[in-house]
Amino acid sequence: MTGAHAIIIDWGTSSFRAYLVDVETGRALEEIADGLGMGALERSEFPSYCREQTARWRSSNPPAPIYMAGMVGAAQGWLTAPQPPLPVSADDLAHHVVAADGMEEAWILPGVRYHGPDGHIDVMRGEEVQIFGALAEVGAVSAHLCLPGTHSKWATVRDGALERFFTAMTGELYRAILRHTVVGRLAMEDAAFDARVFERGLSVAGRPGGLLYHLFGARGQVLYGGLAAAEVASYLSGLLIGEELERMAELEALPDHVLLVCGERLREPYEIALRCRGVGAVWIDARLATLRGVVSVMRHHRSAFGGRTGTAVQHGASA
Repeated sequence: MTGAHAIIIDWGTSSFRAYLVDVETGRALEEIADGLGMGALERSEFPSYCREQTARWRSSNPPAPIYMAGMVGAAQGWLTAPQPPLPVSADDLAHHVVAADGMEEAWILPGVRYHGPDGHIDVMRGEEVQIFGALAEVGAVSAHLCLPGTHSKWATVRDGALERFFTAMTGELYRAILRHTVVGRLAMEDAAFDARVFERGLSVAGRPGGLLYHLFGARGQVLYGGLAAAEVASYLSGLLIGEELERMAELEALPDHVLLVCGERLREPYEIALRCRGVGAVWIDARLATLRGVVSVMRHHRSAFGGRTGTAVQHGASA
């Protein structure tokens, strides 16, 4: 196949996903999804590891450009990419893209930061491209978005510019509770998601007492309230996601509709939670949003600073 190609890498603390992308469509042609996360590498090892993983796709001359997003641009990553303050558009992000040391035609995208009116400072690295990718996918310039994950984000975009966002450590706290607390030790490993039990936890989140009170209450529910070991994880998930929505509603009234940007695993829990709060949701796969977002920033970057928008790459072999 011929055409303009580029390489997009979503490089997180514990994951490495690389895509050979058709620049015109923004769609992935091939994928590598079993690489090392940045947490497993020393800073000096990033260029050689990236070169090794993408060598098959960069055999052309000149090589296909690489654009990287995520924690690879954090202080512990390849290099520290900037986090400009909001408001920020996809075009603004392109002006803060930095060249990756030690590799030709390789670039790292910036994150963003938000200074709230109460003095709270919030940061984002990786989700910003998903936000602009989600907007591109639905053809919108303004939207409210919910991006569940380790650190869930709630964002508002108006006229193409990301105006504000709030973060909840829902996913990280959920894992910590399951692995390191007396409540988590009661849970059955790898239990299937139970929507009914999830809604039970969700309903508790809005009651007086707060999260710390209700978290320990889960132990009592197991011992004397009929909550089975196989149900603990779903109950805690409902409690924590419910708490997330409660706190977000305190910061800002929940919108009528959101773009829900996440993988399949988190789709059902958040759709249930949003529906229970009267919020409609249009789901967009996080992987697709990442690809569309990075391609959008890449196009702005190549247009603003010159150079080609991609290189034809022979592909078809297994990744």
